[in-house]
Amino acid sequence: MSTRNENLDSVPTPQGDMTLKVLADHRSVNSSGDVFAGWVAMHLDQAGEVCARKASNGARVVTVSIGSMSFLRPVQTADLIGFFTRVTEIGKTSIKVVVEAWIENHYGWEKLTETTMVFVAIDRGGRTQRVRSL
Repeated sequence: MSTRNENLDSVPTPQGDMTLKVLADHRSVNSSGDVFAGWVAMHLDQAGEVCARKASNGARVVTVSIGSMSFLRPVQTADLIGFFTRVTEIGKTSIKVVVEAWIENHYGWEKLTETTMVFVAIDRGGRTQRVRSL
């Protein structure tokens, strides 16, 4: 027989640190009233950059790849979306970050999507440079 705590333990939760939290508004919706996927992708990229910049001790970083994404539900106007990030790998010039998007509601968090992104540290001239990790 399952106990309440066992049921709660099996509920998925966001992984990583909350890096960004945004409110979906009416300016980013299609004719059906759903928020554009590109709007969500823009915020995924912003959250990933914040995480990568922190992991590189403040270096300038740029996105070089974004993995595939599948959206698990539509985003409605007034949905509050949390973007959670975690570094999974730091190379000589690159930082790999997993970014998850979750919608917050009165029941808790509901997963929207996730992706893996790679960022590269660059200098003022736009050339790659070594990551100065913390």
